[in-house]
Amino acid sequence: MQYDNSTLAITSVGTPDPFVTVFRGRYYLTFTAGNRVEIWSSRSLADIESAADRHVIWTPPQGTDHSAELWAPELHAFHGRWYVYYAAANPAHGNKSHRMYVLGGPPSSEDPCVDQWEFLGRIHQMPDHWAIDGTVFELNGHWYLVYSGWPLDSLDDSDLIQQLFIMKLADPISAASPAIVISTPQHNWEITREGNGTDHGINEGPQFLRSPDGGISWQGLVYSCAGSWTHNYKMGLLKYIGGDPLDPASWEKGEEPLIQTKRHGMGPFGPGHGSFVTVEGQVVAIYHATDSPTDGWDNRRARAQRVAFTEEGPYMGRSFGLQVQKPERGLVKRLKQRLVRDKAELAGEKSLRTLLGTRADYH
Repeated sequence: MQYDNSTLAITSVGTPDPFVTVFRGRYYLTFTAGNRVEIWSSRSLADIESAADRHVIWTPPQGTDHSAELWAPELHAFHGRWYVYYAAANPAHGNKSHRMYVLGGPPSSEDPCVDQWEFLGRIHQMPDHWAIDGTVFELNGHWYLVYSGWPLDSLDDSDLIQQLFIMKLADPISAASPAIVISTPQHNWEITREGNGTDHGINEGPQFLRSPDGGISWQGLVYSCAGSWTHNYKMGLLKYIGGDPLDPASWEKGEEPLIQTKRHGMGPFGPGHGSFVTVEGQVVAIYHATDSPTDGWDNRRARAQRVAFTEEGPYMGRSFGLQVQKPERGLVKRLKQRLVRDKAELAGEKSLRTLLGTRADYH
């Protein structure tokens, strides 16, 4: 299979946890802004930073249990209304107080940026534990919320393990089932080892993805794993294989990452927390990655890359980034090698920019 693994940076500034929604020929981008929920809207995804209308739809009041560290907002049309799902913390208690919250906006038949938004609070009947990165999707006629959380039986607020939980929703702000664990870090590539005996097993940033045939050949979750503060951050797969989505046996974890940075590559680094859009029939992933392996949580810019589907499911080349290769002997051979590589990269980037510069598929 021929696959073009070209990547295109669509922002020049940090836009971590990018989430893109398509509505009536426009792209709507949300991301972690920290102290607010902001939406960028544009007809071109390739030029969204320069061409976007920017709207701050929510700034929390000071001194509440949801005033700080607003993370990973997602814009969803659900039951005839726009909603934003996001995590926030109490500034007096810091990270351990992160919980999931919901904003309610205008009717889903209208532009989500043209009317007022209201704070709807936490999701009713959701367990009172550390929770971030919530996403909602419809499966088999029911709506579900999947999020990343610390183990329910954790008594010491330890941040060493993050699991993926699923709940059925009764409505956009109410759970209709208990929270069930469907993924726990188990592969070595899901774990960040600090070298001092401290290991962080992390599953977070879940996103539901279907194959272009409506999910007949593949549907499931793409999630992020390992430490988001490292260049080893990456994305993995959790396939839905049928049955009750609340049954952990209905989900099958992939043996290899969907995408990661090449071991001795030259970047981008730490691809993670992606979302997916369809443009002219092609599925495109929008995720963040850094230009330097030492950037940590800084400079996580939004990037775009095509997603192919094989008999085994989604495919993004397993790894990306310029590979450091042993140079050919002789100046002429080295120059020819570099010229061929540069031409291929430029052609792939130009093709992707052209695709993302087109008007979004109408919904």
